[in-house]
Amino acid sequence: MPDSNRFIDNQDGTLTDTKTTLIWLREDGWQRDAKWFTWDEAHDFRIHMNDIKFCNFQDWRLPDEDDIRTLYNPEVINYDKYEKEMHLETVFPPGGQSTVWLKGDGGSYGVLFDFKNGETRPMYKSKSGRMSVRLVYGSIPRG
Repeated sequence: MPDSNRFIDNQDGTLTDTKTTLIWLREDGWQRDAKWFTWDEAHDFRIHMNDIKFCNFQDWRLPDEDDIRTLYNPEVINYDKYEKEMHLETVFPPGGQSTVWLKGDGGSYGVLFDFKNGETRPMYKSKSGRMSVRLVYGSIPRG
């Protein structure tokens, strides 16, 4: 079940996750810019959001797998831009993309996360398929 008290809508285009302390862009790149993203374009989007100091932050980043999994909930149904089911927490608006780029380690391949099934998979970074980006600020407290 969704936890309706877990996320705070900051009324500025971001949501704060009270469980992890992460701050997420409310909309993914597709919802904001109506375009698909290669891995390089996802990083350019991150750079742009930091350059304009979106919400006064300059440390927006692509999420890692631990970060993004905090938004995946197989018990909830949200809808992607094709009105297909995905399992992104419903505090995020419907109409986004179900596959998003994750932080990468270098090389020719990046990693995608799929909100339809909770799986990660490698993808050639220059591939311009139906991928998006959902930026995050902060880090999950460890230990």
